Amino acid sequence: MYKSLFSRLFISFTVIILMSFILLGVLLSQVFESYFIHQKKNIMLEQGEKITMQYAKAYYTGVIDLEQLSFEMQVLDKYLDAMIWIVDADGRIYEVSRKENEAWLGQQLTMEQINEVFEGKILTVKGRFGGYFKEPVLTVGYPIILGDKVYGALFMHTPIPEIQKTVGELFRITVLCLGISILISFIFIYYLSKRITNPLKEMNEAAKVIAGGDFDKKLSIKGKDEVAQLASSFNYMAQELNHLEELRKAFIANISHDLRSPLTSIQGFVQAILDGTIPPQKQSNYLKIVLDETRRLTKMTNDIMDLTKMESGQIELNKDKFEFNDLVRRVLAQFEQRILEKKVKLYLILAEEESLVFADKEQIQRVLYNLIDNAVKFVKEEGSIWVETTLSGKKLLVSVKNSGEKIPEEDLPYIWDRFHKTDKSRGKDKTGMGLGLSIVKQIIKYHGETIKVENVEDGVVFTFTISIY
Repeated sequence: MYKSLFSRLFISFTVIILMSFILLGVLLSQVFESYFIHQKKNIMLEQGEKITMQYAKAYYTGVIDLEQLSFEMQVLDKYLDAMIWIVDADGRIYEVSRKENEAWLGQQLTMEQINEVFEGKILTVKGRFGGYFKEPVLTVGYPIILGDKVYGALFMHTPIPEIQKTVGELFRITVLCLGISILISFIFIYYLSKRITNPLKEMNEAAKVIAGGDFDKKLSIKGKDEVAQLASSFNYMAQELNHLEELRKAFIANISHDLRSPLTSIQGFVQAILDGTIPPQKQSNYLKIVLDETRRLTKMTNDIMDLTKMESGQIELNKDKFEFNDLVRRVLAQFEQRILEKKVKLYLILAEEESLVFADKEQIQRVLYNLIDNAVKFVKEEGSIWVETTLSGKKLLVSVKNSGEKIPEEDLPYIWDRFHKTDKSRGKDKTGMGLGLSIVKQIIKYHGETIKVENVEDGVVFTFTISIY
């Protein structure tokens, strides 16, 4: 019946508050009644003690002024709103505080409870007092004692409905306050429910827009609560989806270029050989070009497959100890010709003459190759490249730095994404597909190590850790 989250929240909160207030009202009613009865009883006991002491003193001295006693009983009656009886030792009513009760004078009380009073105990009882009253009363019986002997008793009766009337007045005031509180609570609940559900509705609409391919939709964020955090996460998701969409488009453009170029070359050269356009004596040179292009295509395909395996958790590491410095030198030797062609100055700075590490040697070699290849690719003519190792506790820090242009700050968070290229025009990197750094990141991740990239004063530096054996 109630399908919307707003209606469910509003009704749930309303029911909880109503039940809480009803329970609170019932409890307050019981507490008020118990409190007033208890207070009434204490006052009656206190006044009963005083009047019995006065009566006992008068009885002891033999001077009893009945008119004065009657007057005091009438005053106390009005003060306590309680009928007062004095009963002699035989259980007969000796004096009353109200004229309408004078018919009871001389009547003998037959209730069993009054025996407790004549035994010297104080009696407190609720009820009709043996049928003497038409409505429930609170009765306090106080013994009149001289020495060790009980000479009579004082009984005070206050109507319980009168107490309940006072409680009722107080309860009505309380209910009025609770009613106002409930009204304020309803307004607050309505506002709170709207505040929770409105952003969710906005997210729902935004999700439909994003599902349609518009990733520029953003949510307004108000406050710092969980809903605001969810809205912030939603905006971040939209931003990342937008970035992924840009990567997808860039990937289609890149892969179309990277695959079309070698395929076009291969097709053209093979067609020219078959047509006889290329003379037999030159065919071997062009076949070598065709072979290089096929190798390039094979490498691209292998890189994509390897990265897919890594991201799906299918990679297996074969860790063992090996000498790291020797590995660095062998990888650098593969770039000797390219370094010489660009007249680059190479600086190799090693922390120790021999550095034993524990890792997958083949995969770490791939990391080094990709980072150094990246440095050689983007270093300026006659620039510099630094490969340096330093010790940090049980880790070996490996840095690969090249002089030249820095990576734009807006591209730094995405440098590890597959198919990401900082050079959108492809003016610098015409051969890569933007997979090298993604592969590096995955290999380091599976080793449980860390890698970072930083812009420094004269270039860019990549630094990763490797465990020392």
